Amino acid sequence: MMTSSAADRGLPAAPVLLATTVLLTLLTLLHFHGTPRFQASGPGMVYLTGAPEPLSATDASDRVEFRYDLGDAAFVKVSGWLAAQDIVQGRRSWQQGRLIAVQQYANDRARYDLPHVVARLHGDRPARSYSATFRVERGSRHLLLRAEMLGTGGLLRVGRLRVQPLSERPGFAAGSVFIIGCWILLGLAISGWVLLSLLRHRYRLVLAYAVAAPALVLSILPATMTAPLRLGVARRVDLSGAMEATGRAAEAALSTNLFSLAKAGHVVMFTAVGLAFAVALGRGHVARALGLAVGFGLVAEMLQLFSPNRTATLFDAGLNLASGIAGVLVATAALHIRDRLKQRR
Repeated sequence: MMTSSAADRGLPAAPVLLATTVLLTLLTLLHFHGTPRFQASGPGMVYLTGAPEPLSATDASDRVEFRYDLGDAAFVKVSGWLAAQDIVQGRRSWQQGRLIAVQQYANDRARYDLPHVVARLHGDRPARSYSATFRVERGSRHLLLRAEMLGTGGLLRVGRLRVQPLSERPGFAAGSVFIIGCWILLGLAISGWVLLSLLRHRYRLVLAYAVAAPALVLSILPATMTAPLRLGVARRVDLSGAMEATGRAAEAALSTNLFSLAKAGHVVMFTAVGLAFAVALGRGHVARALGLAVGFGLVAEMLQLFSPNRTATLFDAGLNLASGIAGVLVATAALHIRDRLKQRR
């Protein structure tokens, strides 16, 4: 995703690497969104087939939950019919209506560090179907399917909750392996190019790589690899009022705090990437830096499609883009101020 600075415009590697990145991006999107990925691997389980269940946080009927035996399912699709009626979002973001699907170990210990939120609702929302597909992680034995209202007013109407076990269609995994191999080769090519740039004393390009490469790795690492660290931070850094939550709300507050910390991490990482790109290219190449920051943010989010228990979302992509653009603009302004100060001396 790097491009050449003014000092090395004649180097042909930059446009070749950029064009390869664009082609691989198109191939990846075609693979994941142009071909069917899943097929049913067994009968689904349907709950609440009768009249919609009204849930209210002001009385005992604040939640309904069911436990589904995961068996040997590789993926599960969770869907639910939900409607919001005058749900007032509380002072904390977790104080609203939710539908979640939490994987559990054999001892019933929940895995809140994995993606598990199917829907969040507040205000007035007409009845519609919400769904999400989750990878079943090693060690998970059960799926806790829960619709709940947490510390707020209004009603959450829940009907026809469904869990469907899935498996990947034959050939999809092979295609993924091929594309992952291409991305790895591209990464090695970019790394080799940066190493040659270091030998040629192009230090600003190396600086950009030193910031962007770790940000990309952290973006695509499986969640289970960083779970202990994230859980430790979530219990010490409280962005969502998790410390004040008690009883049933404590679980929702912890998962919301994990979510908030993850989004804060997006902002920090991609702001730093934008800063690095702008500094590497200099004041005269703001458009290039913006293009690279935007492209890098989109590619980093898209590559999560390949990562187990990571979820690529439009919200995260937008957060990456906004943070990267902000980093470029801040760095450009700082470089401009620096140059003006130099001129006054």
